[in-house]
Amino acid sequence: MKKYFIILSLLSGFAQAESAIFSAQLPDLQNKMQSFAQWKGKPAIINFWATWCSPCREEIPEFIALQKQYAGKVRFIGVAIDEQKDVAAFAKQYGINYPVLFGEANAMELMRKEGNQLGGLPFTAIYNAKGERIAIELGRLKKEKLENYLKELTR
Repeated sequence: MKKYFIILSLLSGFAQAESAIFSAQLPDLQNKMQSFAQWKGKPAIINFWATWCSPCREEIPEFIALQKQYAGKVRFIGVAIDEQKDVAAFAKQYGINYPVLFGEANAMELMRKEGNQLGGLPFTAIYNAKGERIAIELGRLKKEKLENYLKELTR
């Protein structure tokens, strides 16, 4: 009986975490509020990062390449925990080809709700087309590991 309560507790926490991201809004680089709900229906890779984060700088070019490779099948979304002007300059310099949102305290709170209690960066949450979170990764996500997720999500 105790085992069932633990499983139910885990499942209810999972459902709350899933709904947190797709009911949230953050501004884009033009300061226009964007709802995450618009990206449901396709697998989504939501990456929390900052311009000053070295591992973030390493993985973003790989995300750009994978967004190009999986265009129309998967949606990458960047959530910068940083100031708008810094993020806009970074996005332009790197040629980020996917939506980039930003926020400081709001983005941090959203990241915590998605499972990153430590607040470390980078942090990536991976969702299937139904909006169900299938994985979270704290730290630099290697291209090969992400490609394995993408292959499963796009079968």
